[in-house]
Amino acid sequence: MAQIPDILPRRIDFDPECDFEAFVRQAPAKWAVYLLADGEDRPVQLLCVKNLRYSLKHRLGGQDEAGPSKRVNYRQIVRRIHWRRVDSSLEADVVYHEIARQVFPQTYQGMIGLRPAWFLHVNPDAEFPRYVKTAKPGEEPGVYLGPLDDKHAAASLIELVEDAFDLCRYYNILTEAPGGRACAYKEMGKCPAPCDGSISMDQYRRMIDWSVATLADPADMVRQQARRMEQAAAELRFEIAAKIKAYVDQLGQLGKGAYRHVRRLEDFAYVSLQAGPRMGTAKVFLILPGCVLEVAAFIAQPSHPGEILRVILSAAEERAGGSCDAERIGIVTHHLFSPKQTGGVFLPLADISEPALLKAYTDVSRRKQPEEVQGEGVIKELQAM
Repeated sequence: MAQIPDILPRRIDFDPECDFEAFVRQAPAKWAVYLLADGEDRPVQLLCVKNLRYSLKHRLGGQDEAGPSKRVNYRQIVRRIHWRRVDSSLEADVVYHEIARQVFPQTYQGMIGLRPAWFLHVNPDAEFPRYVKTAKPGEEPGVYLGPLDDKHAAASLIELVEDAFDLCRYYNILTEAPGGRACAYKEMGKCPAPCDGSISMDQYRRMIDWSVATLADPADMVRQQARRMEQAAAELRFEIAAKIKAYVDQLGQLGKGAYRHVRRLEDFAYVSLQAGPRMGTAKVFLILPGCVLEVAAFIAQPSHPGEILRVILSAAEERAGGSCDAERIGIVTHHLFSPKQTGGVFLPLADISEPALLKAYTDVSRRKQPEEVQGEGVIKELQAM
């Protein structure tokens, strides 16, 4: 438990014989992540609630129906409460996850319902490269592209890439190259057939490289093809122009909708502004493949955004090249795909600027604060075994 004060820095001691009303007044009637512990600081229960004061009343007040289970009398067991105010869904999820993995290291994964982020993985240098979907980015050599919100989006993106770049659809035949027997896609002109040696595997690997570059930056490829289309139309080659247009429309699906956040894993880097403790305030989080860090807070509109920008970039540089954490990426991805519900703004680190930072602050600080919850408002709950 030595690390708990770093994440849950506030502590209240509980004595069953104490003045209970004075005890609960030490806790705010606000959103918080908190840990109930016994006299030896052994974890009893971890919760995220919308009203910490009411939750402590509910669990430690001594009423017959107090607590979520009649089998547990928290008043007899709990002697310490470690807690931390949180002000946004992202902050609550990140803090709750960090505590859960520390105090319940053997069981937390199956108990808190982690939702994975999905990526495409391909190793262009493999003997027989192919795209596969995975929820474990960084485990194997090669390129990871994502995130995607679910496995269905990942599977559909693979189909789109295979079709747009005429890649092999049947891996079992590809592995027979160059002595394989080509499938019908070769006859349709939709595969260059590395399987039967029509092109070499080195040439096929370059096609994979090309597809990876396009997935990471589809706008550049769309611009190139649009120029080709315009040139063909200007030369009255309308049939060719129509084919290029169909290809441009196909490529236009990349970078949009379910694929709008796809980028290389190493470029999974964002600055997120989330709600602060009151109207007009905001918290600034740096998001990298291995961490989610609060790096600054605004108590009012920043008069020197350049200083905040330097703090962000310095923190990013300090942690560049760190390890990948699939669980943290999954938490962030959930919020990336539902920013309106979670109330935050996400800015790609590569595009961060003073105007973008100021606009994000304005967007977040003007959002209506959630109303105070009369009940405890349990969001997450983990019981010691």
